[in-house]
Amino acid sequence: MIPWEVGKVEYTEEDAAAALGITVEHLRSLVRQHVTKDDQDPELPMPALRPTDLLLLKMLAQETCAV
Repeated sequence: MIPWEVGKVEYTEEDAAAALGITVEHLRSLVRQHVTKDDQDPELPMPALRPTDLLLLKMLAQETCAV
């Protein structure tokens, strides 16, 4: 379960990673592999994420752990 913050419409990558229980590096990897599919610098911060983005990323994170 994702710990939602009531009224919060955007999450930083640090907030998103903490909510998902993964590292920022793992979060960036998930986004690069499944969302952007580009070769951008892995150290560049991501734009703000929305709660619906966290739902997708949570499913992707669980999928990679189950493999």
